[in-house]
This record gives sequence, C-alpha cells and structure tokens, in this order.
Amino acid sequence: MKYEIEQALRVKSLAIDVMEELMKNESKHSVQELKQLSELFSRCICDLVNVYTNTSEDHEMTLKGTIIKAKIGYNLMKAKPKTHVVEKE
Repeated sequence: MKYEIEQALRVKSLAIDVMEELMKNESKHSVQELKQLSELFSRCICDLVNVYTNTSEDHEMTLKGTIIKAKIGYNLMKAKPKTHVVEKE
C-alpha cells in the first residue's frame, strides 16, 4: 500500500502545481488546452477511485498510467500558450 500512497501523493503534487499555474495572472491558455487538461485530470480521478475501491485489476499499472496523465497535464500547463487564449473577464 505504501507504493499506492506515494503515487497518489505524486498525482496530488502535480495537480497542485497545475492549480498554481492556472491561478497566475499572466497565464492564458486556449480552450482546447483547458479541455485537454480537464480530461486528463478527470481520468486521473477515475484511476485513483478505481485503485481506492479495488476495482482495478493491476494497481501498479493503473497508478503508472495515472502519473503519466498527470505529468502530461502538468507539461501542458507549462508549455507556452497558443494563439487562441481564454481572456479573463
């Protein structure tokens, strides 16, 4: 179970980093990027629920995939924004 906790905490850390990036005033991302980010972290939540509820067959592979999704989301936020940006109101 220690491995599972470590992996879940890694996902949490990446999610917090993404939230901090989103909260920056100069951060502007396209609607498409935000949709991708939303999908990735929604899938992370589903994966973690599957591990937590023991409905996942292979916890280790599920958690590895979850970390990959979270890293992709993090990298998406760190990448330079595209030309179509979401403006703050």
